[in-house]
Amino acid sequence: MSKTVRRSLAGLALAASATAVPVVASAQDAGAGTPLRATAVLHGPGGFAEARPRSTGGTEAPDSPSSSTGAGSGNSTGPIFPIRGRHRYGTGSAAFGGGRGHQGQDVFAACGTRLVAAIAGRVSQATYQSAAGNYLVVDAANGTSQTYMHLARPATVQEGDRVDAGDPIGVVGQTGDAEGCHLHFEFWTAPGWYKGGKPVDPLPRLRRWDAQD
Repeated sequence: MSKTVRRSLAGLALAASATAVPVVASAQDAGAGTPLRATAVLHGPGGFAEARPRSTGGTEAPDSPSSSTGAGSGNSTGPIFPIRGRHRYGTGSAAFGGGRGHQGQDVFAACGTRLVAAIAGRVSQATYQSAAGNYLVVDAANGTSQTYMHLARPATVQEGDRVDAGDPIGVVGQTGDAEGCHLHFEFWTAPGWYKGGKPVDPLPRLRRWDAQD
């Protein structure tokens, strides 16, 4: 880790308790042979957070609540793939567990490609952070969370809003500590994102939703 990154982390440690804290990892593979750098962002509403181990085995957390949360204009009855355009999946350090604890899956798409909520829920975070860029977190009724990072502009929804699967939330970008237009997507088990849950590999879900599209 460079002195610059260390100074950045030290400064963030003195910021408000709601500030997310980054740990940056290098990535070599964006899934198409093009060297790109992705970020492993370990956020904690209360400050520094350690990398969490990759989930192995066990019962997979359900994708969505058994009943609709009943808001918004999208499809609240089931998950939907969040990128509404051409895309490719990152591999290596751009995949879950790559680099230094990369907690999500990078999905590369053209900047400006429309993004929608994958699962119905309530927006618990919608803000900007130096590593994550413009990002938001959606908490589903069953306690799981989805995180969307590096949006080109601030999310089109606000904290406290309820969204359905398929509701617009923003567009793909490369804000924060990211090179190459992509969505960094995380899926956390209940009770959710830095509320006692843990990140699990979202790629099987993403591929399943993608195939159903």
